[in-house]
Amino acid sequence: MRFGYNERCLEHDTGERHPENPDRLRAIRRGLAKRHGVEYAEADPATREEVVAVHDAEYVDELETFVADGGGSWDPDTVVSEGTWDAALSSAGLSQWAARSALDGDDGRDTPFALGRPPGHHAVPDDAMGFCFFNNAAVAAQTVLDDGAADRVAIFDWDVHHGNGTQDVFY
Repeated sequence: MRFGYNERCLEHDTGERHPENPDRLRAIRRGLAKRHGVEYAEADPATREEVVAVHDAEYVDELETFVADGGGSWDPDTVVSEGTWDAALSSAGLSQWAARSALDGDDGRDTPFALGRPPGHHAVPDDAMGFCFFNNAAVAAQTVLDDGAADRVAIFDWDVHHGNGTQDVFY
């Protein structure tokens, strides 16, 4: 597999006691380091325009301002730090990279897998929640639809609970 990774994703600082913290990504990297043939790819961050294709511009502006003002608790579960904006754009960009790579036919040892954080499937069009700011899967899906790389997209959300944000974006 080829893993998309960006160091900026570590800049989203939720605190060491928060369940969604940079150590999750570091642990994955340590585990992958024990494997042979692991390849990493970098991806450009998503653009604001690509994010606004699935999120309300007012919400995106509010989040950007909240980050610039130093962050804090967006809600009881969702923490914002000075690095959240860049990390969230980078995480969405990794999902775009994975979608484009898959559509380009990358498979086998080149099968793309995005190692990004913060996660995204709870982010609804007009709000962050559940540790999520930008709906990475929705941004990636909308990007390949808008680019004409795909006529339709299926999103398989494998988690303990459903991705309410992804549902709200598309249904």
